[in-house]
Amino acid sequence: MDAVYWFFGDSFAAAYTILPVFISTLTDSPILIGLIPALDGAGWFLPQLFMARTLERRNRRMPLVRIFGLFDRIPFLLLAVGTFFIPQLDKRTALILILVIYAVKTFSSGLVALPWQELIATVIPVSHRGRYWGYSLILGKLMGLGGAAITGILLVSIVYPYNYATMFLIGFFAASISYGFLIQNIEPEIPRQNPPEYINLLTRIKGVFRVDKNFLIYLINRSFIFLASMSLAFITVYGIRKFDLPIAQSATFTAIMLVSEIIGYGIWGTLGDRKGYKRVIETSNFILIIGMSGLLWVNTLWALYLVFGLISFANSGEMISDQNFAMEFGSEEDRPTYIGMSKTLTGPFFLLAPLIGGSIVQFWGFKSMFLTAMILSIISFSIIKFLVKDPRITNNPDEYE
Repeated sequence: MDAVYWFFGDSFAAAYTILPVFISTLTDSPILIGLIPALDGAGWFLPQLFMARTLERRNRRMPLVRIFGLFDRIPFLLLAVGTFFIPQLDKRTALILILVIYAVKTFSSGLVALPWQELIATVIPVSHRGRYWGYSLILGKLMGLGGAAITGILLVSIVYPYNYATMFLIGFFAASISYGFLIQNIEPEIPRQNPPEYINLLTRIKGVFRVDKNFLIYLINRSFIFLASMSLAFITVYGIRKFDLPIAQSATFTAIMLVSEIIGYGIWGTLGDRKGYKRVIETSNFILIIGMSGLLWVNTLWALYLVFGLISFANSGEMISDQNFAMEFGSEEDRPTYIGMSKTLTGPFFLLAPLIGGSIVQFWGFKSMFLTAMILSIISFSIIKFLVKDPRITNNPDEYE
């Protein structure tokens, strides 16, 4: 229920559909519009490596989940309040205010992310994690569909910017209910080996790469796929501008994204449990290439809807793999470091991707940016397909003979 209400609340502030369109009412700059998904990625990924050392010293993850989970939800309320006062502010001040609040929200999410993922890894065995994530995300995204429907009604029936303020307020209430379920979790206390004495973080990273080249290659794959994701932030804005759509149409894009993800999570979770998450990443990368190439040719709104759905389906495979694949590298004691490295070291590429994409759009147009994203997705697919070995097999060869 935590995930269900969280995704319902988050659908009112979707980083790839609702918020970019909202920001486009305050600025015409593609670079500034791209800051929303950039902050979303940077806030989620960058803090996690620095949390790894803290987690390695603790037998329980729940205390940190409770603290940071609270800070993860308060910014919804701040977004609502800040948006309510937009008419009293000039556009530049309003834009800065919204971006600052959103940055606080995303970095709070990044702080709670690793303790929360470690909590899941502690209580759910590797053979069942994919289905757990799949079913949880499906239920959450179904609620998100309801949120998208409400969003469409609010955007039409309430005058700007109070329509957005109302949406963010509903998101806050839903996220608060989510927190109520979150803090009821009971975590078993598992004694863990004391970590070695503190060593320089850079030395620790080098040590992991020295003994696990396969993990390094996987991170290179992640870096390219994050760069390829530059198009996600702009598809909705591109569609609204190309086909001269009302901003309420952003709710339709949100619904398409959620339906595609619901279908994807069920398929990818089952495939990941049975065949491994390397197979999931390979397949989703290949589908992403098809979707990116489709963006170069769409000439009708329905074709754009279809391509956006395909890309969202592929992206759901990346998302569910992101929650599981890094857990399969390394030992139990090293797992927080591996998860943290997989997020923090590749996070800058997620941050740069929409900024690079916005710059390409500003100087050369949307189609040039879509072409760049397609080329990057081809590179990513080649790396995961031919260079990365499945850690589930290499770490447990007897089980897969």
